[in-house]
Parts: sequence; C-alpha cells; structure tokens
Amino acid sequence: MSDLAAETYDLRTLLDAWESTLRAVAELGKRLTPDQWAAPTECPGWSAGDIVRHLAWIESFLAGRRDPDHEVDWSARPHVQGDFARLTETGVDVRRGVAQDDVCAELETLVDVRLAQILALDPLTLQTEVMGVFGRPVPLETLLRIRVFDAWTHLQDVRRAAGLPGDLATPGAQVSAYQMARSTPFVLARNVGAPAGTTLRVTVTGPVAFERWAGIDEELRGVDLDELGRPDEPTIALETDWETYARLGAGRLDVTDPAVLARVRLSGDPELAARVPESLAITP
Repeated sequence: MSDLAAETYDLRTLLDAWESTLRAVAELGKRLTPDQWAAPTECPGWSAGDIVRHLAWIESFLAGRRDPDHEVDWSARPHVQGDFARLTETGVDVRRGVAQDDVCAELETLVDVRLAQILALDPLTLQTEVMGVFGRPVPLETLLRIRVFDAWTHLQDVRRAAGLPGDLATPGAQVSAYQMARSTPFVLARNVGAPAGTTLRVTVTGPVAFERWAGIDEELRGVDLDELGRPDEPTIALETDWETYARLGAGRLDVTDPAVLARVRLSGDPELAARVPESLAITP
C-alpha cells in the first residue's frame, strides 16, 4: 500500500487530471435533470448547479476575465461569511440567471482557454509562477494541485446531490488523495494540537488506498515519518474508506453523527484520537 509520501506528479499528469476533472463536471452538468441541477449539496446554500457556476467563475477569474458589476442580496445568503466567501458567492450569483446548458458550455470553453494560457507559459515548468486563486503568485504545480482537489471535490458534491456516484478512482481522485494526505503533518500539529513525540497513522482503503504517517518533533512541528522513523505502533491511528476520508478532508461530514463515526476506526490515545476526524478538514 502506498504511503503517498514519495509521490510526485509531472506537469502532464497534473494538467490531465485538472482538465479531465473539469470536463467531467461540465459533461455531468449537461446531463442533469432540472431537479438534479437544483438539488442541494453539502456546500451550504449551494445547489448542484451552483457548483458548476462556481467552477466556471474560478476558471474565468484565473483566465483574467471579470464579471459585470453585480450586487448580491446578502440577506438571502446568510451562509456567506468573510470577504473571500463574498467574492466566490458573487461569481456564483451572477450566473444564477444563466441557462444550465450555457453555464456548462462556459466551463467547457474556459477549460480550453486556460489550457491554452498554461501551455503558452515561457518557461513552462512546475515552478513557473502564475496567479493563484487568492490573487497572489504561486508555482504552477501548487495551482494545479489545488485546482484538481477543488474540482474533483466539487464533482463529488454534484454526484452526491444528483444521486449519481462515480469518478472515485480517476486521476483527479489520485491527485486529490495526495493533496489531502500531504497535509497529515499539519493536521496533527495544528488541528489536533498533539504534543511532541505523538505519531499518527492514517490508513485509507478502497478505490484509492494508501497509508500515511506523521509525527510531532521536539519543536512541535508536524513532520512526515519514513519507514525508519516509524514506531511499531502509532500513538493514534485512523482507518477509513476512501470516500469517507475524502469527505472528511473536504469538511463535508458531521463528525458528531454516530453514522459517520461508525465508518471511522480510531485507536490509540482516546483523547487525541477523538480529535482527528474533525481535524482532517483542510478546505477553507
């Protein structure tokens, strides 16, 4: 079983995962019935259609396009908190009056536009700086990993809302697993708040399967543990299936729900272990 610690993705792999995931969203969006398009998702206040609108807005923003001035009725959107949330909600709301097929077509077109922009970069490397989703320069590798994770997570949001499961083992799923698994040291240090010497083993089974170890050093920093640095048994351990792990990493599950916790096997220090499921969420 892979631990994802040594995984690397070349530019072509990341581009393919990004492109194929967004095209899957657009294609699925076109196939939804009106009821499925309007179905609520696990993202507060957003329907399946809103997810497609959101992804179209982000790629439009990254392409350098700007939407027309638009005022949102914030009293009707109480779930929106913070400046970035307002920015993303505006990008969704400006498209709520656009027909379903046209929103999906916009997303498809933007994939072509963005792909052409990326391929035109000189130099075209994983370390080439590009504008990120927060308006600051980031390496192309970072942007693509984040965009794959976001797009694949939202593809799953739409599929669950529409009752159409699938795409759990795609390249987008693989890159998303890497993006979540690489956060394990951060989760243990910052979210769990574990003391020095703590070790954590995360085991995920299913279409995407892996094992990831992390520890806390003497300076309370989260670190990856290679095979030589791992104890016989970790301080705490979590085992779950891939879909549950992905939903926990995206903050899509209520970890106080017994039905959710029944899908997660925890062992080791009881107090620390109890903090892990909620701590896995890495989305804003």
